Amino acid sequence: MRSFEIPDHYRSGLIGRVKAHRKAHDPRKKDLSPTLLDLGPVRFVLARHFGFCYGVENAIEISYKALEENPGKRIFLLSQMIHNPAVNDDLVARGMRFVQDTEGNLLMDWD
Repeated sequence: MRSFEIPDHYRSGLIGRVKAHRKAHDPRKKDLSPTLLDLGPVRFVLARHFGFCYGVENAIEISYKALEENPGKRIFLLSQMIHNPAVNDDLVARGMRFVQDTEGNLLMDWD
């Protein structure tokens, strides 16, 4: 399966190890039971499948690559690409411009 180059701050070393362990012990993903992380006084129950889907990781990679390959140029997307304000805010901070939000409301004045 293809892996994507997305910024490291969207990844977690701990979660990466949990997912790698699950993949090694259940490569066909037949076991849908959650993973229990027992840290003593705190327990976390993690769903078998979570995180960015293939399409979202692809869109994030393309967006960051467009910004990286076109420094100083105006880069526009028709709308915020995912329902994740942290990702959208980070892209805006790096220079991405969105024409509209995910509801279709204009974010830019065309006058």
